[in-house]
Parts: sequence; structure tokens; C-alpha cells
Amino acid sequence: MEHVLGLAGAGDLATLSRALLFPEGWCDEGFGVMTVLRGLPEADRRVLARSFAGHMTTTRGGPDARRHALVLLAAVADGFADPSWCEAWDALLREKARRYWYSQVDDEMWTCAWALLDAGRPLSDEVIGLLRRSAKESWRPECMEPVLGRLHGPVLNAGEPWADCVLADLADLADLAVLDVPPAPGGPWHAVVEHALRAPVGRPTRAWDRRALVLADPLGRERVRDTATPWLEVAAEGGGGTDGAYDPYNLPALAGLAWLLSLLPPDPATIRALGALVERPPSRTSLTGTAVRALGRLPHRLGHPELERLSARVAHKVTHRQIREALEVRGAPEG
Repeated sequence: MEHVLGLAGAGDLATLSRALLFPEGWCDEGFGVMTVLRGLPEADRRVLARSFAGHMTTTRGGPDARRHALVLLAAVADGFADPSWCEAWDALLREKARRYWYSQVDDEMWTCAWALLDAGRPLSDEVIGLLRRSAKESWRPECMEPVLGRLHGPVLNAGEPWADCVLADLADLADLAVLDVPPAPGGPWHAVVEHALRAPVGRPTRAWDRRALVLADPLGRERVRDTATPWLEVAAEGGGGTDGAYDPYNLPALAGLAWLLSLLPPDPATIRALGALVERPPSRTSLTGTAVRALGRLPHRLGHPELERLSARVAHKVTHRQIREALEVRGAPEG
């Protein structure tokens, strides 16, 4: 960063361009350098943009050098992005979304996303999912906030069977008027899923529970239960990761749906779906304990037979302890 700042401050843009395009050895500019480039005066950024754009077709350095020039171009092109550049940035991001579940340290991904948003171009749902997951897995999520705060994607990341079911159902569900509830951009069902996404994975607060019922009541508690139960049935088969892990961005919504179902009129299908979340997912997560506690707080101890069944089948020590603890908790009162 000091070298870049020094060259930029001296107005030596030709040397700066060469240093960035053809670094000695391996080089990852990182968020700091990209931020410096983005903050240069527009006249300087235009000079650098001409240099970077000219090297996008160079034979020197091969495909990696051309890709490198494309990313550097994304860092300086705010306010004068050419449509062809936008198409190239979009293609790069879509390629990454096809190849990677998440990417922790890939600053070029965030630089190109920022450039597209600055140019007024939307990001695909697949790319938004990649960005959200990458931020969840990153050790420096604050660097991603300038982009994350500008994303307007689906309420859940697409790509997991259960989440795809939710998104498809949300598109089909009637946009019913909900009295005494502030309107949500996607309608009342969208608001229910958004509230689930904000659920604490450990234990829900009374305020969260009250809000969940405020959102569910105008739609009908039984109808919400019957709509959400199949989502959890699909979720029990696992998430979208290669090992069946759940998308970390979507995971809180699963916890929220489990808590929500524990507030609604009990049903055998719901009890089985919550039990399946304990028994069947290929990858253990905090959701296992959530499902156990959701069964434990069903009214009239209606979840206890399922917990007893799970206690005899589950070998994992932590889960077994959670089940025994839940069996000692009284079911929540109806209402």
C-alpha cells in the first residue's frame, strides 16, 4: 500500500500501472490497495483504466495476466465503466459462483462486485449467494460490508434443495393483506421467512416468538404450519455443501422455522420433520440442538415421544445429552 500510495502521490501512473500489472512474483493486492485505487482522482483513474484495458488482450503473462488487468480495471472504473467491462466482470463472477461454494480471501471477487454495483448492474442470485457465504466464512467480514449492504437478492440463497423449495413457494403464495403488520417487500409470507432468518440459533427470545405469531396469525397458524413443514422435511436431507453442510447464510432461517413450528398447533408431520432434522442430516450443525429443543417445547409434551425415540437411536454424546435435557423441560403452553 505504501508503494502504491507513493507512486500515486508522485503522479507516476505509468510506473504504478506496470507495478500492478506485472508484479514480481506472486501478488495479491488485497482490499487495501483496491481501496487506494478506488479513491484516486478520476483523471488518474481514467489513465490507469486505459492502461489496464489495453492489457486485457495482451499475450504477456497469459490468461492470468488478462484476468488480473480486468480486476484492476474494476477498481478504478467507477463513473465511466464501459458495458463490455461490465459483461466481463459479470462473467468472472458467474464463473466463480459455478466453481466455488465460498471463497474467504478472494478480493478480486469483491472488487468486481463493487464495480458492477457502481455501474448500476445487478448481480445474479448465484453470485449473491457466493458473496454472502464468503462473508460468513471470512475472518475479515468488515471488508465485505460495503458490498453486502448494497445487495438486494432473494431472502435465502438459492442452490440448496430446501431453500429452492421455499423460494419457489414464496413466488406462488398469494400476497395476502396483513393487518397491523408493516408491509414487507415480498409480502406477508416473505416477512415470515425474513423473521425466521433473524432467529437466534440457541434459543428464541420472547420478543422473537411474539413477532413470529404476529406474522403467522393473519395467514392462519395451521396454514403456516402446513406450508413450512415440507420445507423442513426437505432440509433434513442436508444442505448445498459438498458434504451436505448447510449454507451458513441460510442456516438461521432453518432454526427460525423450527422455532416457529414449535409455536404453532402441533401436528404429527411437524413432529416427524423436527425429529428428522436431528436424525438425518449428513452434516451436524447447531440446528440439531435447535430441533431437539423445539420438540421439547411443544405444548402438552407432545414432542416427548419423538424425543424418546431419538434418544434410543442417536449415538452422538452431545445430541443425546440435549435430548435428555429436553425431556426434562415442560412443553410450552398453547397460545
